[in-house]
Amino acid sequence: MSNWYMADSHFGADSNEIIIRENRPYKDISEYTEDQIRIWNSQTSEDDIIYAIGDFCNYNSHEKDYVSGLAVSSKIKAQVILLTGTQENRVIRDHFGGSFEKFREYCLSEPSFKFRDVMENTYLTILGRRFFLTHDPIDHDRTCLNLYGHTHRAGGIFRPYGFNVGVDLNHFRLFGDDDIKFLLEQKTEFNDSDPSLNCWT
Repeated sequence: MSNWYMADSHFGADSNEIIIRENRPYKDISEYTEDQIRIWNSQTSEDDIIYAIGDFCNYNSHEKDYVSGLAVSSKIKAQVILLTGTQENRVIRDHFGGSFEKFREYCLSEPSFKFRDVMENTYLTILGRRFFLTHDPIDHDRTCLNLYGHTHRAGGIFRPYGFNVGVDLNHFRLFGDDDIKFLLEQKTEFNDSDPSLNCWT
């Protein structure tokens, strides 16, 4: 069993704006979604876990089809643990009376979805290091390293407090433990030794 990490997929049948806004190299959301499923299924097995660190689905004032976005989980070979992000929190606000628990129950009981669990955030030990997994980097835990998303390409992968695992930063591939090991080595060798590289703290 292996663990994998990603954020900011923004799935949803009406979510074409994300393709344009983030310059994703796809003609439309359908092509993008199909390719993400193909890539992730080629990386993972059925026993693996993908931590989707927020904005798995897409939902805003004019793109409302969050159900089709969440349903992408059923096409992914690995088990998906969804951590809520900005998009899911909007869905919770507008459709579940602000109740995370009602949203979680819906995600785990809806037959067209396949989530192993739904959380707001979580702690996880990776390669002997304690990490906090949270969508918005503003919510990071300063007592340990963090995996986060939300910012897409803005600011890159590295922060003094952890790593951005958004799909836009890894050629739309999942980050695995080997990637986290590499990022830890790079952080130690370069970012931690040269404060000028850490322009945002």
